[in-house]
Amino acid sequence: MDTQSAAMLPFNLKILQTDENGIPKLAVPFLAMFNPENIAINENIIYDSNAPTGQAGVDPHFLKTDARTFTLELTLDGTGVNTNGVKIPVTAQVLLFRLATTSINGDSHRPNYLLLQYGLFICNCVLTSSTVTYTMFDMFGLPIRAKISASFTERTTSLGAILNMLSSPDLTHSVQVKDGDLLPLLTNQIYKDQNYYLQVAKVNKLKNFRNLKAGSTLVFPPISK
Repeated sequence: MDTQSAAMLPFNLKILQTDENGIPKLAVPFLAMFNPENIAINENIIYDSNAPTGQAGVDPHFLKTDARTFTLELTLDGTGVNTNGVKIPVTAQVLLFRLATTSINGDSHRPNYLLLQYGLFICNCVLTSSTVTYTMFDMFGLPIRAKISASFTERTTSLGAILNMLSSPDLTHSVQVKDGDLLPLLTNQIYKDQNYYLQVAKVNKLKNFRNLKAGSTLVFPPISK
């Protein structure tokens, strides 16, 4: 590999194997020889848009946000054009890709959890599909160039789920009162519904919820569903 290519190699797209918490394992990563020309990211928001009979339309009701998906295309080369004449078999490069992404992990009995990193694009994900297209062959019919089209789905790691849970209204929250704070507004910030403010006042034994004391601490308990 020439000096310039070797110097840029650490900045190339890489796919690492991780554990279920998104922490990289001590395993051989897949390192792209050529960076992708583009990464297509898809975000899908699901709404309930069913209109009652006889009604022309509705205000769509938000249901959920699907996990992001993204696709990219990688070029594999076995001619030595980017490795200073050293020919790395395309079949070996495909094997490294499959070892990282599609091989069944013996511990989890499933394909590997992945961390894909390219520049500032860093994503915990899983591979959902891949297609290898061989585009050039030598005189013996062996592939010397190929493209991998791969699709991934972003995943929320256990650590991310814990962080999300810490902001859930189903956990007890403590809030320090500041000047000008109003109980209904604080209740709305925690529960996304200010109608619980009387219950909060009762829990905190407030005699006058309209006049909160700055510096005091209010407890917002889990709400009953």
